Amino acid sequence: MQLPKGTIEHGEAPEDAVRRELQEESGIQFTGDLVPLGTIDRYCEAGVEGNKYRHPQLWHLFLMRHEAPLPEAFDHVAMGSPEEDGLVFSFSWLAPDAALDAFADPYVRAIAKVREVLAN
Repeated sequence: MQLPKGTIEHGEAPEDAVRRELQEESGIQFTGDLVPLGTIDRYCEAGVEGNKYRHPQLWHLFLMRHEAPLPEAFDHVAMGSPEEDGLVFSFSWLAPDAALDAFADPYVRAIAKVREVLAN
């Protein structure tokens, strides 16, 4: 279980990166307003989540409120990233009260930030 995410390319703003990564990994083209939720600073261990080397990561989190209806579940073949081209991602929306035990810690932290904003 994971969320669409990725690396900011050289010279790219986090806001542009989040839109690009969402398009590449889910096929959703989002042009609406982004609500910044802050950042998560984490240290990623080698061998975890496909990482070859131990390294720091800084996750920039944004909330996107999509106005048009989206399917409850869908598959998308990733494009635009040499590491992911051809990968099939199967998506479904996370219920507001769904358990998070299938997610790794940084995803739990990101989802908690979203839930906090949506609760207010």
